[in-house]
Amino acid sequence: MLVRSMLFASAMLVPVFGAAAQTTQPADGPEQAADEGLADIVVVASKRETNQQQTAIAVTAIQPEDLARSGVTDVSNLSKLAPSLNISSHGNSTLISIRGVSSRDYNELGDPAVSVSIDGIYLQRSNALNASFFDLDRIEVLRGPQGTLYGRNATGGAINIISARPRHVTDAAASVQYGNFDALRAEAMVNAPLTDTLALRVAGVHDSRKGYRDNGPGGRGDEIDSWGGRISLGYDGNQGLTATLIGEVIRQRGVGGVRQGVFYQTDATGAIIDGPPAISDDKNWNLDIKGRTAVDIRAVRGNIAYDFGPATISYTGGFRRAEIDRNEDYDGTAVVRFGFPQISDTRTQSHEVRLTSNGDTRFAYQVGGYYFKEVEDLFAYFDDDSFGPRVPLLIYDYDGAGQGLSVESKAVFAQASYKVLGDLKLEAGLRWSEDQKSRVGAITSYDLGAYFTTGALTGETRTPSTGSAKFDKLTYHMGAEYQLSRQNLLYVKYDTGYKSGGFTETSGYGPETIGSFEIGSKNRFAGNALQLNAAAFHYNYKGQQILQVRNNATTVTNAGRTEVWGVEIEGLYAPTRNDRLDLALSWLDSKFKSFVIDGTYRKAGTVLLPDGNVDLAGNRSVQAPKWSFNGGYEHRFEFAGGSLTARVQTQVQSSSYLSVYNFEASRQKAYSRSDIILTYQLPGDRVAIEGYVRNLEDRRILTGGDPDNAVGAFLYQFAPPRTYGARLSWKL
Repeated sequence: MLVRSMLFASAMLVPVFGAAAQTTQPADGPEQAADEGLADIVVVASKRETNQQQTAIAVTAIQPEDLARSGVTDVSNLSKLAPSLNISSHGNSTLISIRGVSSRDYNELGDPAVSVSIDGIYLQRSNALNASFFDLDRIEVLRGPQGTLYGRNATGGAINIISARPRHVTDAAASVQYGNFDALRAEAMVNAPLTDTLALRVAGVHDSRKGYRDNGPGGRGDEIDSWGGRISLGYDGNQGLTATLIGEVIRQRGVGGVRQGVFYQTDATGAIIDGPPAISDDKNWNLDIKGRTAVDIRAVRGNIAYDFGPATISYTGGFRRAEIDRNEDYDGTAVVRFGFPQISDTRTQSHEVRLTSNGDTRFAYQVGGYYFKEVEDLFAYFDDDSFGPRVPLLIYDYDGAGQGLSVESKAVFAQASYKVLGDLKLEAGLRWSEDQKSRVGAITSYDLGAYFTTGALTGETRTPSTGSAKFDKLTYHMGAEYQLSRQNLLYVKYDTGYKSGGFTETSGYGPETIGSFEIGSKNRFAGNALQLNAAAFHYNYKGQQILQVRNNATTVTNAGRTEVWGVEIEGLYAPTRNDRLDLALSWLDSKFKSFVIDGTYRKAGTVLLPDGNVDLAGNRSVQAPKWSFNGGYEHRFEFAGGSLTARVQTQVQSSSYLSVYNFEASRQKAYSRSDIILTYQLPGDRVAIEGYVRNLEDRRILTGGDPDNAVGAFLYQFAPPRTYGARLSWKL
């Protein structure tokens, strides 16, 4: 089934593109100029520099110009540029899904299902993912479990954010952009050689806008005001020793993300009467609490490598501190109810040592060790103003003298490949991971019955909230690839992935694992004018961690088993130096095969099991649309001594669910969102003027739709509405 689906899809596309592409002549050499066809792109998806088209991983490399024209300034909008990638929200947390594999555990000790790293430094907390993107070299989106080279929490895949490195040239660039909602974005970069071996790069960004939502007393929701700066120092001694040191500061302010709460209706048995989302207006609704988001991030990271001929030994490490002070209208309504203030101080360190063989040799290898630790001090509480002044009713206090919430991970790994016959390569890898989580703190509660009656806080109870859990797992990779020619690759592989378990204040939960079989092909045709890649895959996904909120407390349940089938096709076509067509099409069938969960939420008419639980077998996975399509076309016109490039692009998705219960009320119906970009490059190619309209259709797109029984409502969040504006850029 997998092979047949993939070959059929490829066969349908090749004739469409191939006929017209014969006019472009093939080019010699490993590099390809843009006006001679498609350029080669170097990626580090396999933890070594390789040609993207000769790397047996389904990886999309996103260039800075792609980010700029699509308005992608953080992780939340990357789904516009990579197939099978979906983003949803829970408050100010970002939940990432690749090929239907996502994390539904956003509590303080929860783990993501997609590994996100900046310059090789792993990010654990989803609440720190939305720092602005600026002065980047590229972003790589890896699809499928990456358990051997990337380790735990890469069951869905990995996202590598790679900043621009210092170069031994004098260079500078700047841009300013303004649009509706008073959206202002300004960027600048200066690069300069200091000596024959040292180079310096300094970059900064400011990003601000009024909020997309008018929440009356709650202010302007989704408002941002952020600043970022980065200093990079690069060393290249031409003696095999290279090094990069990066310092970065991010400051974010504003109201932050907001939710709209829609109280659900229940029948006499307490089951939810389901129906389409009862959202009256996604741009205007009142909130009684004005949210705040204050994020300060300071990071130092770097890499040092020594090439001693047959191999290179390298170290990548860094330290990061994120201080966050935020509040939100948790219930998302104007009814005086819940606020959820949080103050956290998170300190992260990451270290990896790796020995990597050099050159295109018959036998290639990587071996290494990895250490990660994160410690978070957290103070958070629910407050309720239903019967009196707003006061904390349930307080979570994890300070523990600097050891409040702790996650520690250790790993050793090895991966090797061998060319057995000509261009037939076999590859295998192993990784052993050990993860430990601990918590030191207390939960303070009060007699809510007395409070709701008298309005007075009495019966204070301070309960120690401590615990620890330890997990270890061996993950592995097996694969074979055949390089038919420099421009045609076939591969087949089996990978496993693992995400550690943990615990909440109510219960513990186990790890989740995944086994993935994938077959793929990467190709260039028609004199390097056409690129066509395809992959088909099957996942056996066990123990997915699903979080629920019950009575102001969180609990995490392991789903029994999920089965995933899918096919992806990516294409690029440049028939002339002035035309470019790109597309990505994916089909995904992801369903729970066995999953019994607490019956807190159930649809009217659903029969409860004898133990009061609900069987969700047959439900579709969250953030897993059956069909998705990304595509764009651009043409460059010679105009007034310069050039005018017109581009249109669109993202189309079939319906998907934002809750494991598959409520109609948490269903995002099929949609499209399209962008139009016009760019005029002045003579000399140093100055460009751009005008854009994004989300031309002005679709209401849900990014959150969880039921929450503490509120008794579905909590909705939304993607940006239609935006438009202009951008002026300059380069030296």
